Amino acid sequence: MFVRSLLLSVFWVVSLCSPIFAQGLIWELPPDGSWVRFEGTYEKEMPGPDSNDLNVKLKWTRHLIISSVGSEMAEFEGAQTPCRWLEFKCITGKETESGVAPGVSGPRIYKVLIPEKVVNGQIKDKSGLPVTFLPIIRGYRKVGDRPVEPLKTNVLRFYPMITMLEHYTKWESEGGPATIDIPTGAVSAREYKGSYVSESTTTRSKNEGTIWRTSEIPFGVAKWAVTVTRDTKGGTQPRTDFKMTSRIQVAMSAHEVGKDAESELPGSR
Repeated sequence: MFVRSLLLSVFWVVSLCSPIFAQGLIWELPPDGSWVRFEGTYEKEMPGPDSNDLNVKLKWTRHLIISSVGSEMAEFEGAQTPCRWLEFKCITGKETESGVAPGVSGPRIYKVLIPEKVVNGQIKDKSGLPVTFLPIIRGYRKVGDRPVEPLKTNVLRFYPMITMLEHYTKWESEGGPATIDIPTGAVSAREYKGSYVSESTTTRSKNEGTIWRTSEIPFGVAKWAVTVTRDTKGGTQPRTDFKMTSRIQVAMSAHEVGKDAESELPGSR
């Protein structure tokens, strides 16, 4: 019950001072061994050095592979519970003939053990609390060529190291499912939108995301798009003086799926 009590405490503390968030990547668990590779673009736009210059635009290719790489029983909320090992591999870099060159930072891999019962496709849990961060029994991280290190947390936060989708206050959907075309083929999906704004006297950040949920792609998402706009101003200037300092746009869609997933961190259990 400790993890549950901790999450309830976090909910009440956060609800007094800031919005509650919802994760947007994992809505259902496919059979173990399933994997999906998302591919898309990561674009960044910034003002030029002089006021009359055109904005500077940079563009990279991004891949995100989500895999189910094992299952085991583990203690959760005081009882032995079926759990699943999930692995997330994110690569961002320039496209080359041999694939994506991630640069000096290298790929990022997260491997976590989660209770299966916490993934149920719902935006809120049975108590009416928003499904925020996925609770994890234990986990590991590897960044580039660095050694594998254990995660010092009992929840998995997706933003910003795994995805630019924020943990939004809520998801909103209009209309029913519709057929959309993605590289894996046509699927039936429902569109959901979320947004999150944070502001201080000198900075403002707005994150707007859209996901297309489906049961036809492993883990429940067919594609997503995110725009993150950051503005700044002087501390004593009015809010009307906020000016854009950067804009990030990410668009990802499922390109491949499979049933033969293997862990890239096999010794981390």
